[in-house]
Amino acid sequence: MRRIINGKGMLVSIGVLVTVSAAACTASKAPGSAEPDNGHTATATVAASPATATPSVTPGAASASSAPPASAWLAASEIPFGATYSWSLDTGNANSAPIGTAEGNGVYYVSPDTVFQAITSCGSPSLLLSTPLGARQRLFEPTSGALRDQAGQWISSYPDATAAQAAWHRLQAAYAACPAQSGNLPITLTETAQTPDAMAWFHSTNGKRFGDIAPYAHEYFVLHETQIAYLYVEGAGPALATTPNDAQVLAAITRHLNA
Repeated sequence: MRRIINGKGMLVSIGVLVTVSAAACTASKAPGSAEPDNGHTATATVAASPATATPSVTPGAASASSAPPASAWLAASEIPFGATYSWSLDTGNANSAPIGTAEGNGVYYVSPDTVFQAITSCGSPSLLLSTPLGARQRLFEPTSGALRDQAGQWISSYPDATAAQAAWHRLQAAYAACPAQSGNLPITLTETAQTPDAMAWFHSTNGKRFGDIAPYAHEYFVLHETQIAYLYVEGAGPALATTPNDAQVLAAITRHLNA
């Protein structure tokens, strides 16, 4: 079967047997680039489709010891803008599923040797997959509002607190250096909440699209011991032009990681 990534971390089967290489997110940019890439609508690189990159996916073995407990994840009702979108956990089906190995409860293990074009809006995808233990993700679909908008949560696990801290500092540096323009499109990047171990960012193109870059993207990061949690909500829905209580969102992520 030919498989194409239809959204951030999502594979969709459309029938035709080919060898698949997975690439995630929009613009084709060099690894390590700090160019904003906050559309997260992706296209896999396969022989039968236009190539925007040529990464490959080599599944790795999931480490049970690095798996976050069920309590570490936000519930669908806790995802920002829930009143607008009524988020539903995506557990996959025969035609589409999040990238990775299903572990139950909507959690998919993403091997560290899975290569993406982008995961976060700023910086290299290796910022969240630079760990030999890989990461887990859960995706959420809207059941109301702008139905093409999306949300998801990642939790990356590191061998020790020193490695997690180093990755955290690289994330902070990437966002501090994130350009304010993609092509000819100005992008407003605002840090909306922060603590020493948490930060929230809002990207806006003032409603305009550039390729697959979403007009609005809300991103949340929390460092906790040997883990980094990343939450995003993005799309074109008018509700996303506003900023929720991002300090409260960071506190909720932190509370779950401490549970």
